[in-house]
Amino acid sequence: MENLPDSLQVFKRSLDQQGFVSPMLTTLAPHEKLKRPSSNQEIFGYLLDGELKLVTEQSHKTYSKHEIFFIDGQDGFEIQCGSDGAQYLFAFKHSQKSIC
Repeated sequence: MENLPDSLQVFKRSLDQQGFVSPMLTTLAPHEKLKRPSSNQEIFGYLLDGELKLVTEQSHKTYSKHEIFFIDGQDGFEIQCGSDGAQYLFAFKHSQKSIC
């Protein structure tokens, strides 16, 4: 696993080039639910372990270990964890709005 730090740096640079902030790690307990309203902020995620279901108005999709998910931010969403919980990386896209 010597390449892990280099791989993580490459992953971070790739996200930065696409306008996403550095990834953050989240761990959710078995059967935990995380509900968020629309925010108009895109989210890119990578599931490290477990299983989660992403529920939006348009879809209900289940993701497993090592799968990538994307949330466009236009609608609210809910993440529902499976019986083993979930651990995932996620990154928000930089806002295009300027702050005065």
